[in-house]
Amino acid sequence: MPDQTPPPIDLAALANLRTIGGGDAAFVAEIVQMFREDTPPRLEELDACVAAGEADRLAKVAHSLKGSASNFGAVPLRALLEQLEAIAKGGDLARAPDSIAALRTEYARVLAALDAHVAQG
Repeated sequence: MPDQTPPPIDLAALANLRTIGGGDAAFVAEIVQMFREDTPPRLEELDACVAAGEADRLAKVAHSLKGSASNFGAVPLRALLEQLEAIAKGGDLARAPDSIAALRTEYARVLAALDAHVAQG
């Protein structure tokens, strides 16, 4: 059976970023580096929100990360963030830890794909 897992990033979104940056591959590399540095603390914040039972803050952080994922066309990551945001808005955080674990796995997939793209120049 063929792998039905969608690609972690949409290359058209990366091409759009490159266009925004005037065709400069270094611009895309810089945006990827910012994503690499900014996301892990926000993932930790998601864990802290769940531990503190702060559903509103959890929804806001997930929403913010969703925007970052969209920049790279990280559709599966964005979908997981939408799911987490919905969980938070529902107020029952029991499913949130599993959702965050899935986010971390998908984030690693996105980073690997972004790194491969940046390495290609």
